[in-house]
Amino acid sequence: MNTETTSGEQLRDLETVKQTLNEKFGQTTDFAAVSVRIGPFEGLLCYLTTMTSSDFIKKQVLSEFDLPENNENFTQAEIFHRLNACHFSGLQHEVLHSLDEAANKIVLGYAAIMIEGVSLVLAVDVRSLNSRSIEEPSTQNVVRGPKDGFTESADTNMSLIRRRFNHINLRFEKFELGYMTHTAVYIAYLEGEVDAQILEQVREKLNSSQVDSLFDSGRIEELLHSKSRGIQLFPTVYNSERPDAVCRQMINKRIAVIVDGSPFVLVVPSIFTDFFKSPEDEYQWFVIGSFSRYLRYFAFILSLIVPALYTAVTSYHQELIPSILLTSIAAQREGIPFPASIEILLMEITFEILREAGTRMPRIVGPTISIVGALVLGEAAVQAGIVSNITVIVVSLTAISGFVAPIYTFGSKVRFFRFGMIILSSVIGLYGLVMGCCLLMIQLTRIESFGVPYLSLYSKWDKRRVT
Repeated sequence: MNTETTSGEQLRDLETVKQTLNEKFGQTTDFAAVSVRIGPFEGLLCYLTTMTSSDFIKKQVLSEFDLPENNENFTQAEIFHRLNACHFSGLQHEVLHSLDEAANKIVLGYAAIMIEGVSLVLAVDVRSLNSRSIEEPSTQNVVRGPKDGFTESADTNMSLIRRRFNHINLRFEKFELGYMTHTAVYIAYLEGEVDAQILEQVREKLNSSQVDSLFDSGRIEELLHSKSRGIQLFPTVYNSERPDAVCRQMINKRIAVIVDGSPFVLVVPSIFTDFFKSPEDEYQWFVIGSFSRYLRYFAFILSLIVPALYTAVTSYHQELIPSILLTSIAAQREGIPFPASIEILLMEITFEILREAGTRMPRIVGPTISIVGALVLGEAAVQAGIVSNITVIVVSLTAISGFVAPIYTFGSKVRFFRFGMIILSSVIGLYGLVMGCCLLMIQLTRIESFGVPYLSLYSKWDKRRVT
């Protein structure tokens, strides 16, 4: 394949240009190199049929080649300048100087226009792909508030943010990531509000990316994670499908990262409390909003320690259980062949398998499998004497509490800590539970997101800690 930059003299010969581009694209069926008439001169139009539609090409491109009758007095260069300055002024376009640049633009959805005898290429954006319409977010249910959600189109996502910010200081910056996919990535922020050092760090991380392909924003979450002391087990990058949630974060001096092809917009820096907030908290009476938010914190604690606490008190510290409750638990556990720790672990693993199956199964049968499967397996396990009723209740309460966090990625992290707590409690009882909680708090205090302490209130963080 010819990869050398074609000189300006070679651009003047359209047959050579056509042959070179066909070689570059390897005779792919969706590459079109059409000979056209631009005024009195021969021209060449090159584009990918899979990135646009024939109607768009006819209405927006070919119609512009019909120049006025007095064009005979114009030279090729003057007609090229006329196309660039007048005819395609309403579309995004660029003037290129080589076929390598033209080929790179064509794969991004541009049409390359060349005129015989002119050593320049006019690249016009002709992307007109059908995209998913704006719908309600699928992973963040909306009870009260705007019901529009981000889509896979970065242009649509930026327009949803712009519609909420009628502010002149809103800025968008474009990057290209993935040397094989050339995916467009945009950062959005309010100039004068965000910290300049954090903004520069985000730019450096995106510019220094070495990923080969990028199809979803989750691919660069790890890239945007700030290096911190210890193992980073909690997410430091907020993600959301809700434009109102992202805009609220931007008002709070955050930077949004939009990836073309992904409906999930990332926000940095992010701290621990961000993952328990929902935009709906501000759309209702502040007492109810505050109660809901504190309830989420409580549910997080429950999902983290309830199985470990049950394992510890039933295995090592029965004296802490009231006599009536202890009698009931002992009666239910009579005949159970496994200790409490193994019983809890078996039920937790079974529930994780059911949840994964419900997620991966087709949408029609997924909920049925997860709900009916849990009921049938739980009832059968109790009837067979493999687990006790109290264990089923503990695991169910834990599972429900784990789904309370508004951001799914944060709730999924709790599972790993929960298994660790159960193992520690099964070994040394309540001492293991306390040790696990202390280690967890130590880890949380060591995490930073772009220099911002993870457990701090963002409005009060110390700028001197930004590194």
